[in-house]
Amino acid sequence: MSVSVAVITMKDGPHVQQYVGTLSLMKRVEKVHVCDPSSSIFPVAKETLGERLVGTHADVAACLRSGPFAFALVALDNRSAPAAIRQVLDAGYHVFTEKTAARTAAEFRPLVDLAARKNLLIGMSYPNRYRPSVQEARRLMKAGVLGKLYGFYIHSIATQARLRNPPGNWTFHREIAGGGYLIWLGCHYLDLLRFITGEDVAEVGALSGRVSEIEFDVEDGISLAIRLEGGAVGAANFGYYLDNHPQFGSKQSQITLWGELGWMRLQPGEDGEVPLEVYSAHPHVRGTPYHRTSFTLASVPKAYGNGWGLAFLEDFLSAALGKADPPIVARDAEAVLQIIDAAYAAARDRRIVTVAT
Repeated sequence: MSVSVAVITMKDGPHVQQYVGTLSLMKRVEKVHVCDPSSSIFPVAKETLGERLVGTHADVAACLRSGPFAFALVALDNRSAPAAIRQVLDAGYHVFTEKTAARTAAEFRPLVDLAARKNLLIGMSYPNRYRPSVQEARRLMKAGVLGKLYGFYIHSIATQARLRNPPGNWTFHREIAGGGYLIWLGCHYLDLLRFITGEDVAEVGALSGRVSEIEFDVEDGISLAIRLEGGAVGAANFGYYLDNHPQFGSKQSQITLWGELGWMRLQPGEDGEVPLEVYSAHPHVRGTPYHRTSFTLASVPKAYGNGWGLAFLEDFLSAALGKADPPIVARDAEAVLQIIDAAYAAARDRRIVTVAT
């Protein structure tokens, strides 16, 4: 079944070139319309999509009138995204959107409610869920190999702010982004914490600040203390700290979980090089309690997130066509924003904040 998809973006739209590359690889996507008031993405879209690019638009409403679409892919900043998503939902189409698609949960919640009333999907771009180490970690947690979860540690570290042009980068402007590292990159790991453990976050404490000498009004470093609904307590560290050394890369990540029967450690961002480690005293693995599982990633350079990112969007398309369950739902996206809201409130007020549900 061949379908049409709309792309709604802006000048320097987040990851839009990678999204266009992903659509160019999806066999079921026959036609693509692109809306960009700045027109800046049109040449890249034409080069990447070829004959699949059948329409370019400067106005969202005009683009949506060119449907029908299986879904619209929204790649906008957090301030602009809610209005565009509402237009898509009002037009009767499913939405796949760049994270976090709003600056606060309060901005996103009306969209969740609208999508529910119209029986439409909102898919958030958290494709790290499909990384092989994450999928295996989730499977093991569901199988109970750690028993009751006691504690955890997560971190996501990226290159320093000075390497990211803060004056010209919307992710460093609170009015546009809603915050800094946490809402732009840390959000992935808050989603993974929920996805792997199967638990919501109940309480958050936080300390944040600006470690860079360059002035901007969002955090480039933040640490969280987190309690899950099941009682496990843990810590998270997020920040723009690395100097982009060619030998050691531009990102670091880790998720470690401790439970009554053992522990688990993975590095999602490096799961093509670093194995998943598991120790468990669970009866089913007692003969071989320690495991190291290595993964070979499918290299798909044109896709956002290589093979696992392509699979994530393919599965969302299947869900939009009513042929599968979605890889993520609007409630998941809202839950991440609720954790971020609580973290920013905790950092501002120097207190523990209960996460709104």
